[in-house]
Amino acid sequence: MIFYAKSIRRVEIVLVLHGSRDPRYVESVDMFAKRLGLRYVFLKDLRREPGAVYVPIFVAGGGDYRRAAALSGSSVPPLARWPGFGEYLKALGAGIYIFHGGDDEEYVSDILSLGLPYVFLEGRPSIGSESCRDVGAPVVLTRGVIYDRIEAAWRRAGCRGRLLPPLFEQEGFASYFSRALREVLLATGGDPKQL
Repeated sequence: MIFYAKSIRRVEIVLVLHGSRDPRYVESVDMFAKRLGLRYVFLKDLRREPGAVYVPIFVAGGGDYRRAAALSGSSVPPLARWPGFGEYLKALGAGIYIFHGGDDEEYVSDILSLGLPYVFLEGRPSIGSESCRDVGAPVVLTRGVIYDRIEAAWRRAGCRGRLLPPLFEQEGFASYFSRALREVLLATGGDPKQL
C-alpha cells in the first residue's frame, strides 16, 4: 500500500512486527504483507528509511509496543485502539478470547477496553477449565511459539472446543486491517486527499 504525503511524494508503509525465528511466524507475516502489498520489518532489523511510514503492529500496548513505536518514530496505536478492532473480534463469535498477556498496565487496560470475555496465556485470569467454551479465539497475529503455547494450555485445561486461527490467517482480517489502517493513518496525520 502506497500513499502520497502532503508534499505529493510517494510514501511507503512498512509494518513493524516483533519478529520470531519460528518459520511459521515468518511465513505468516510474509503472506499477510504480500496480500496487502506492504513491506514489513522485524523490530531487531529496524533501520528507518526516508520516505517510509512505519506502523507497529502489536495487539495491545506494553513494553514491546512502546519500543517499536519509539524506534519507528510512529504515533500509530496498537490494534486494540484501532477503530472497529473490538467489533471485528466480537464478530468472530468466540466464547472466550485468549491473549498473550502479562502484567503491563497499558497492555491490560487495552484488553479490558475491548469489552470481551478474555483470559491470558501469561497472567490472570489465565486459561483454566472455567475458560473452556465451544470456540476460543487466540488473539495473536500468527502461528508460532505463542499460538502453540495457547493451544497446549487450552488442551491441558481440558477444553475440547475449537480454536480459531491467528488473525493473519483469518479471511476477514485482511479486509478489516486494510480499511482500519487507512483510518488510523488519517487520524495520525495523513491527508485524506492524498491517500
